[in-house]
Amino acid sequence: MAVSLLTRWLAHYDPIHRGGTIAGIANGVCATNGFCFPRTRGGYNLRRVRDGESTAELVGAAGADASTVRTFPWVRPEAGAGYVYRLAAVGGGGAEDLCKEVSAYASFDAQGAWLGPRPNAPSDLRVTPIGGGRFLLRWVYSEENQQAAPAEFRVYGGTGWSGVDYGQAVAAVPYRAGRPHGSWTSQPFADGARVVWAVRAASASGVEEANTRTAWGWADALPPPINPTTVLRCVEET
Repeated sequence: MAVSLLTRWLAHYDPIHRGGTIAGIANGVCATNGFCFPRTRGGYNLRRVRDGESTAELVGAAGADASTVRTFPWVRPEAGAGYVYRLAAVGGGGAEDLCKEVSAYASFDAQGAWLGPRPNAPSDLRVTPIGGGRFLLRWVYSEENQQAAPAEFRVYGGTGWSGVDYGQAVAAVPYRAGRPHGSWTSQPFADGARVVWAVRAASASGVEEANTRTAWGWADALPPPINPTTVLRCVEET
């Protein structure tokens, strides 16, 4: 749909929807009937996105002097759910700086209680089949913006095409602070077995992040044949 000049003008005239929406009400724009943004020094808007969803909902707002932004009293986390909370600054005219949002993840147990800070997810997971039907797993961990340092990396596996079984870790690899690269060697598998692997980081208090990155490979358990047959053929060159 084409954007009219009126639509563009309204976007600058009243960036918080002329006061009639949740964002407008939260920032007091409804008090001025949408004619001006009352927070002339700007402020902050807090949004959250539930796991598996893409739509962000406004759950908190504060003025420019605030050092803490709380969720609205009527906002409650759903039991067993996880959310990405995103904080954006709002200018004195009501325009949000969505390009420089800061975010944090929080998950809640079956009673709706916060599970606590969690480490970052490992990245660059690679699986290499090695001799004897074993696999070499390697990954990278970055401490940047982590909520908590990992105490260990939990390795999960699955055979065939059924995917990874996250019910029980097959190994726990201790984290060495300051060393971004981690590795682990598996037990032997039958030749030709397809094995899928995943690695998750867990804090000292047992809080585990929930990434679903996987890597797979085929087990190589047989040695090369002894005295392989060699065939020679004479070719006449012209």
